[in-house]
Amino acid sequence: MHRSGLKGHLCLFRLILAGFLFISSVVNGQLTRPGNPLPVDYPGLKPVEIHEFQVTEQEKRNVAVTSRDSRLKPASSGILIETGIDPVYAGTWDTLKNNYRIWRCAFHVKGAHLMSLIFKPYQVKKGVRVFLYDPDQETVLGAFSELNNKSNLVFATGQIPGETIVVEVQVPPYVDSPGQIIISHVGCDFTGIDDHKTLKDGWFGQSGSCNIDINCVEDPAYQLVKNATVRIVFMGVERCSGTLLNNTLQDGRNYLLTAAHCIHTEDIANTAIFYFSYESPYCDGPDGNSVKSVSGATLRATSTNLDFSLLELLEPVPLLYHPYYAGWDNSVDPPASAYCIHHPQGDVKKISIENNPLRIANFGDVYDPYTHWLVSRWESGTTEAGSSGGGIFDSNNRLRGSLTGGEANCNNSVNDYFQMFTYEWNVNPSPSNQLAYWLDPLDMNEMQLNGFDPYAGFWSTGDTLSNIMPAEELVLDGSNLSWGSWSGHNSIPIRQFAEHYSSVNKNKVLGVILQVARNDVAQISSRLTVKIWQDQVLPGRVIYEKEIILADLVANRDNFIEFDSVVSIGGSFFAGYELYYDSPADTFSTFMAGNRQSGQENTAYVYDFQWQSLESYTSGLIQTSFGIMPVVFDSIPGTGPPFEFTSEIIVHPNPAVEFCWLEFKDIQDVPVSLSVFNIQGELIAKKEYGPYQRSIRLETAGFRKGIYIIRVLRGDRSDTVKMVVFR
Repeated sequence: MHRSGLKGHLCLFRLILAGFLFISSVVNGQLTRPGNPLPVDYPGLKPVEIHEFQVTEQEKRNVAVTSRDSRLKPASSGILIETGIDPVYAGTWDTLKNNYRIWRCAFHVKGAHLMSLIFKPYQVKKGVRVFLYDPDQETVLGAFSELNNKSNLVFATGQIPGETIVVEVQVPPYVDSPGQIIISHVGCDFTGIDDHKTLKDGWFGQSGSCNIDINCVEDPAYQLVKNATVRIVFMGVERCSGTLLNNTLQDGRNYLLTAAHCIHTEDIANTAIFYFSYESPYCDGPDGNSVKSVSGATLRATSTNLDFSLLELLEPVPLLYHPYYAGWDNSVDPPASAYCIHHPQGDVKKISIENNPLRIANFGDVYDPYTHWLVSRWESGTTEAGSSGGGIFDSNNRLRGSLTGGEANCNNSVNDYFQMFTYEWNVNPSPSNQLAYWLDPLDMNEMQLNGFDPYAGFWSTGDTLSNIMPAEELVLDGSNLSWGSWSGHNSIPIRQFAEHYSSVNKNKVLGVILQVARNDVAQISSRLTVKIWQDQVLPGRVIYEKEIILADLVANRDNFIEFDSVVSIGGSFFAGYELYYDSPADTFSTFMAGNRQSGQENTAYVYDFQWQSLESYTSGLIQTSFGIMPVVFDSIPGTGPPFEFTSEIIVHPNPAVEFCWLEFKDIQDVPVSLSVFNIQGELIAKKEYGPYQRSIRLETAGFRKGIYIIRVLRGDRSDTVKMVVFR
């Protein structure tokens, strides 16, 4: 078995390099647990209760007119319908033979192309599973569970294509009730979707043709900074863009900057969904996939007269989302050139480039005068509705502002206005109206801060496994077949192919590279399923599988299939794929090692009613290995804060001089009260804070030198920590 270090062979974890492609899966996802909904039809199924909602043509036109007339650039092509559906009083309950209780309810809006739900309240008990799907279960979201519970009791979901959405709640027999579940709103979007496209996301292809896919620009800096840009979907159907930002602690805190005209209230922030890495897999390629999203944020700071909002996400951003925390520059000096990464119309990630200096300009009477950067004309690309809040970066790849709006479009890409970062910084002294309090907790007063990739070191620690030695020739072998090859679609037909790896030391698989040789796709909906089997001798137990659209794969290229979760393996396992035979026929194959001499190692296995080695199946005709290369790691870093918490709360710096920070192990979902006592037990200071605190700054400039005890109340919980003040 040949191993190559990930740093040298697969740096594409941080940026896409020539010769490699990222491929995503077919279904959407948020933070979920394993599980599946019941089949659409099963014995004894009770009819599902369907709630019909009417949206008039005039209401649809009103949405479109509102979007077209505004110089601001959020995207909206739908409405949010208030429902108030409670499983206690509505929907269909059923009890299965295993005593699981199932609740189903459906919502139908004629003419809708996408539908989503907002639960309020949502507070389910442990063991309960919630799913969303279309009537044919082609798209399934979930299982949602207690992992999605939040103290604000709000949970917003992703989108299901079509005009009908079904919600299913599974309650195990050991749970007396599901908890609190009320569907407060149904979001329905009326974006005109080309039914001939195979879409994984309903807003793909909606932006103008002049927009440039982010993966059409191979500059390594762009390919790194793009991971800070997220698509925001709020109020069920509206779209904007936003940027993850670094702070002077460089601790991966999930601060995100967007426009205030997108999100300016706590309620809207709570119901927003944030999509990472939604991009086409290659330049001008097919739809990407919105498999990486988190739900809900809290509003840290905002200003409607400066048009910015700083949010903190309420769910952690997993390792596989590839988060990057963008650097920033709060100087007033105009950038000599700039670029913007954004999601026009909610489409896959795009880039716009300005090669000339920005100018300070006045956007209009609504906002403070001369607080915007003006892009007079984009040299490449443009912005559209949905681009609002997108970040603009200078040649040092630091953020300089966020999009408010303008006149730019594909017909005439002129006059776009970005709120200047320098005015967002600390013009307003209140922490709730400035960025400095949150992004400079160390009071460093730096004008610039570089970006931060929390997993930059990790990605270089992996290996790509291959049973094909570097000196061996890669071939496409169809010996003794009427058509096709031994590593793909063929005349027999063989449906499953696997490569055996034994005595593997690293036990975490994050993806598989397919060395694709041929990929003639007859139908746009054709797919294959990548699989991992955990067995010693022959493939047996499937421990992971992921469906891939064939059209997303490119021949004569190494295609990286990134998994949606970490797969743990033992010392021996199999990696491979299953093909489907449709009419007219697809013809897909991976490369394989040139046929080896008799008696040499064969690690390729095929399934034709039973598993056997390719050598055995061909009666010794072929000894080879398939071009299937797992990407493996020793261990996976966590997504928590960088400190080693020996308790729930730490104080730093300690000793303190002018101030210190109280850092919580987890974000707090209840109000927090601080009481500071001196060594004699006298109360020196008391402060009250709302929920969603992860860190609290305590000013100590007025304290005398000495030891202090801080009592921290969080709901009904009380903790004490010691602080030393030094002069």
